[in-house]
Amino acid sequence: DRLKARGVKRIVAVPLFVHTRSEVLDQTRYALGLRDNPSEVLRDALAARAHGHEGHAPGGHRHAFSTARVKLPLSLVMTPALDADPLVARILLERAHALSSSPGREVVVLVAHGPVDDAALPAWRSTLAVLAAKVRAGGGFKGAVYGVLRDDAAAPVRAAAVLDLRAKVAAASKGGRALVVPVLIARGGIEKKITQDLAGLDYAWDAKTLMPHEGFAAWVLARAAAARETISGR
Repeated sequence: DRLKARGVKRIVAVPLFVHTRSEVLDQTRYALGLRDNPSEVLRDALAARAHGHEGHAPGGHRHAFSTARVKLPLSLVMTPALDADPLVARILLERAHALSSSPGREVVVLVAHGPVDDAALPAWRSTLAVLAAKVRAGGGFKGAVYGVLRDDAAAPVRAAAVLDLRAKVAAASKGGRALVVPVLIARGGIEKKITQDLAGLDYAWDAKTLMPHEGFAAWVLARAAAARETISGR
């Protein structure tokens, strides 16, 4: 309403999310009128947590599921999330370099939150594979792999994801050194769980997330500008 009063005609929403395929982002789209139905995946996950089956809600917080929607007085579009944007690869490479002492003997292990929805997992894996390849090539590392914790999924699903991640870190440390780099927006989420899940393994870690980083202001503006051009070309 305040933007409308200022004469704004259109809103461009730029999501600071690691991946466009996110049940929380789906719910945000619904709340903003960009999607017809609320996220069933998010609803079911929150219902499970409300009944005490899981430790916390998606995003690391306890929430009640809501079907409320914002009554927007302006038109709104939403851009994609970070995904495999070059900025993400650049930051991850910087984080890996900060941990590195001998790249030719080191394997970078990227760790992302991951989705609840099994159907979204291939998209996450594809994006993380691209990022891992860019980090390996850009840093001259022995290798680069990735894992997803699926922290909000059912306990057996998360347990399997942790076993997979532990196996990758253990393999990376054999004959060299493992550098574990979180693909997370900011601290205050699951970074502490990563160290708990990797207890007993040998690896380098400093818990630095994607933010803060000076590249984000320009990235947001570029995303907004691209959306504006797309709208203008219609």
